[in-house]
Amino acid sequence: MPKIIITESTMPIALHELDKWSGKLTWELYAERLAKALGEKRISRYTLLSYPVLVETFNAKKDALRATAQNLNINEPNITLDFAKKQIATLESTVARLEKQNSLLSEQFVRWQHNLYMMPFVDMEKLNARLDMPLTEVKRR
Repeated sequence: MPKIIITESTMPIALHELDKWSGKLTWELYAERLAKALGEKRISRYTLLSYPVLVETFNAKKDALRATAQNLNINEPNITLDFAKKQIATLESTVARLEKQNSLLSEQFVRWQHNLYMMPFVDMEKLNARLDMPLTEVKRR
């Protein structure tokens, strides 16, 4: 049975690697950097392609890099300014990804709400009261 590398705990690391990416972006380069970040020997391109979230984020980042490459003006090198630009680009990429994710989750919530409303014998007042209840406390040791 193959080893599962991308899990719920490693997905944020994989997405962060894409968010902070600068320069040429290919699946091979990304797989190599991600393997190093996760402490793995190697991750294949096909493994990464099996995760739709990674594919969408990868394509969006590639388009963003293509757009910024066209708008680059090469001036005197300023290390502090370059670092700040990289950090800003990373944060902007993260914000764009999270806004898209938030939008998709909002759409999903509206879809669920509509589907529940259309179900027979579902009392929306009872459902709302039940959904607003706090989570039960988990006692560990």
